[in-house]
Amino acid sequence: MPLRNRIDRLRIRHLRLLEQIAQTGSLSGAAQRLAVSQPGATKMLQEIEAALGTHLIERTSRGARLSVVGSAALGRLRIALGALDATVDALSAQPEIPLVRLGMIPVLAVSALPALAGLLDGSGRLPRLEIHEATVERLTGSLREGQLDCVVSTLDAQLKGMADLHITPLWEATLAIAAAPTHPLARKRKVPAQLLAQFRWALPPVGASGRTHIERWFIEAGLNPPQPFVEAHSFHTRLALVSSTAMLSVAPQAAVRHYAGTVREVSLERPMPKGSIFFVTRKEGVQLPEIALIQEALRKIASKYS
Repeated sequence: MPLRNRIDRLRIRHLRLLEQIAQTGSLSGAAQRLAVSQPGATKMLQEIEAALGTHLIERTSRGARLSVVGSAALGRLRIALGALDATVDALSAQPEIPLVRLGMIPVLAVSALPALAGLLDGSGRLPRLEIHEATVERLTGSLREGQLDCVVSTLDAQLKGMADLHITPLWEATLAIAAAPTHPLARKRKVPAQLLAQFRWALPPVGASGRTHIERWFIEAGLNPPQPFVEAHSFHTRLALVSSTAMLSVAPQAAVRHYAGTVREVSLERPMPKGSIFFVTRKEGVQLPEIALIQEALRKIASKYS
């Protein structure tokens, strides 16, 4: 029987079996989660292995784990399962209005998201939106596993050449240094990096893009990067701290300007680096009208940033 015909005989629970084996580390654990008997789970595994023509799990002293081929198969199946779950969610309420699972880095929730919603709502074409805010790494991982439909974010360099992603450049985003309005540096012009290094800082954790950029900026000025007095991932939290202390922080310029009145952008002798914002979806995603609609709206918004 041809491979596609064998696959057509599989059911959704067959596809979920591999995911549950990966999560539980055993066939019995997967059976329990799927509410089937152990023999039933064994038969399901045999059927999916027969359909794909290869072994998908390896037995271990603790139970079972996916083989290399099984892990690769699960990566593809997660996209299908994610699309299926999205279809169920979209049709469970207001089926006439499409649902889009949109991921974005948090700063865009105070800048691009209101502009996007306003533009689409004004034209009467706003879809239902399920917004997910997370780090770049988590957003792109969720997109590739089918848990998100599209993402608006900066992008790790290694993902830009991935053949299964459709990537559209949007605009350049600039970082800024924030201080309280009463801070000694708030009204100075062309503040040098040496002076900034003398103050306490509230910074993102190590590995966050903002932390990486500010550290590189100080190093390029021939200085040691500041050691944070406070670490907080959320720029909302850092800017709130800055507004009532003598600390400084780094945040996207759009966020600093959003909080104008409670914080001020420090005028710098050397400009902060810029980062590109992209719209990312899977190749098949651009074929959905609601995804194409969001992409086009973001392009219009991007023209105002350039």
